[in-house]
Amino acid sequence: MTFASDARRLAPALPVAACLLLAGGFGSGVLAQASQGIDFTKANTLGNSWTTWIMGNPVTWFFSTAFVIVGIMAALNRAPWAWLLFIIIGAVIAMPVSSIVSNLNSFL
Repeated sequence: MTFASDARRLAPALPVAACLLLAGGFGSGVLAQASQGIDFTKANTLGNSWTTWIMGNPVTWFFSTAFVIVGIMAALNRAPWAWLLFIIIGAVIAMPVSSIVSNLNSFL
C-alpha cells in the first residue's frame, strides 16, 4: 500500500477526529462549570408539578376511555381480549392502584 491509498482511506475519519477534539475541549469547560454547582430547583419544581398534573385527571381519562372503547370492541369481536389486558397493565404501570382509585372517586 502506498501513502496515497492510506490517505484516501483515512480522509473520512479526519473530520470526525477534529469534531471529537473540539467536543472534548468544549466538554471540559462544561464539566468545570458543572463542578461548581448548577441550581436545578426551578427545573425540579416544574418537572414535579407537571408530573403531578399529568398523573391526575388526564391519565385517568385516557385509560378510562381506552378501557371502555377497547372493552366494547373486544365484546363485539373487533379486538382481541388481550388488548384490554394490556390497557389494564399499562394503567397499573403508569399509576399506582391507590391513585387510580382516588382519581376515579374524585370525578365520579
